[in-house]
Amino acid sequence: MNDDAKITDHVVPQLVRLSLVAFVFNLGGAIIAPALPLYARALGADYRDLGLIGAAYGIAYAGLTIPLGRASDRLGRRILLLFSAMAMAVATACYLLARGVFGLILGKFLEAVGWAAFWPALQAWVAEEFGRRAGRAMGVGYGAYAAAYVVGSPAAGFAMEAAGLRAPFVLYLCTTLAALGLLLATPGHRTRPDRGDPKPASRRTPRTARDVAARRQRVLAYGTGFVYVYALGTVLPFLPAYATDRGFTPRAVGLLLGAYWGGRVVASFIAGRLSDRWGRRAILMPALLGSALAGILVAVPLGPAMLFLGTLGLGVAAGACAPTCVGLIADHVAPADRGIAMGLFESACGVAFILAGFLGGQVAFAIGPGVPYLLVGGLAVLWTPILALRISSHPVGRTDA
Repeated sequence: MNDDAKITDHVVPQLVRLSLVAFVFNLGGAIIAPALPLYARALGADYRDLGLIGAAYGIAYAGLTIPLGRASDRLGRRILLLFSAMAMAVATACYLLARGVFGLILGKFLEAVGWAAFWPALQAWVAEEFGRRAGRAMGVGYGAYAAAYVVGSPAAGFAMEAAGLRAPFVLYLCTTLAALGLLLATPGHRTRPDRGDPKPASRRTPRTARDVAARRQRVLAYGTGFVYVYALGTVLPFLPAYATDRGFTPRAVGLLLGAYWGGRVVASFIAGRLSDRWGRRAILMPALLGSALAGILVAVPLGPAMLFLGTLGLGVAAGACAPTCVGLIADHVAPADRGIAMGLFESACGVAFILAGFLGGQVAFAIGPGVPYLLVGGLAVLWTPILALRISSHPVGRTDA
C-alpha cells in the first residue's frame, strides 16, 4: 500500500467521525433555532430583545474564536472540541432554567463559547489533513452541520406544538450529551506540520511579497465570511418571529428554517468540491449575488411561497460561501498558523452576529420587520465588486504540497 492510500485510510474515518459529531452537536442547536425566538416572545421580548440575544452570541464568539483557535494549535484539536461540548451543555441548562430574557442571553453567550472552540478546531484539522482539497472536505463538514438543521428545525415545530415551547431545550440537552460522548470516543488528533513546513522560527523572517498577497486573500475570506454570516445572524434570531407575524404556525416556522438549511446542505456538498476544481472566485461571486436577491425576496411581502424561496436562496448562498471561504484561507496560510487563521475567520463571523443582532433588532422595531433582510441584500451588493477586484484566481503563499 502506498503512502497516499495510507493517508486516505486514516483521514476518511476521522472525517466521518467528526462529521457525525458535527451533525449530532448541531442537531440540538437546530432544534432550538425556531424555539428560542418564540420562547423569548412568550417571556415578553420584542425585536430589540431578540437582537440582544443574537448580539450576545456574537460578542462571545467574536472575542473568543482567536484565542481558542490559537489554543487548538497548542493544546490539540480534540481538547478544544471536548471543551466546546461541555460549554454547550452548561448553556443548555441556562436555557432550561431561564425565566426571563436575561437567562436566555446568558445561555446564548455560553453557547457561543462552545462554538468559538468548536469551529476553529474543526476547520484547522480539515486544513491540515486535506490541504488544497480543504474546500471539498469542509463541504462535507458543513453539509453535516446543515443537515442537522434540516432535520432539527422541522422537528422543533412538531415538538413545540405537541409538548410546548420548553420541549426543544430538553432535546437540546440530550443531543449535547450525545455529542460529548461521541467526542470522548473519537481518537485524539495531534497537530502535525505538513512536509515543507517552515517551522515556527520562520515566522521571524521578513515578510515577502507572497506573504503579503496571501494575507490579502485571507482578509477577503474574512470579509466574505462577515457578509454571509450577517445574513445568518439575521435569519436565526428574527425569521421565526417574522414568519409568525406573517401568519405562520410553529410547524410552518420549523419547515421554513428547514428550507434554509436544506439549501445549505446541497450547496455545501457541491460548492466545496467545485471551488477546489474551478477556483474560489467562480463560487463566491454568484453566491453573493444570489444572497442579495434572496434578501429582497424575504423582505418584500409577496406571500408564503416567496418567503420560502427567499429563505431557501439565503441558505444556498451561505452553503456555497462557507466551505469556499475555508478553502480560500487554507490556500493561503502556513501550517503552523491554521488554528489562529480559522479563529480570525470565525471572529469576523462573530462580529457579523453582533451587528446583525443590534442593528437588525433596532431597524425591525423602528421601521419594520422586513428591513433587516434588505440590509442583508445591500451588504452583499456592496461586497461583491470588492471581492471581484481583489480575489486571486490561484493560491499564493502556500507552504505545503
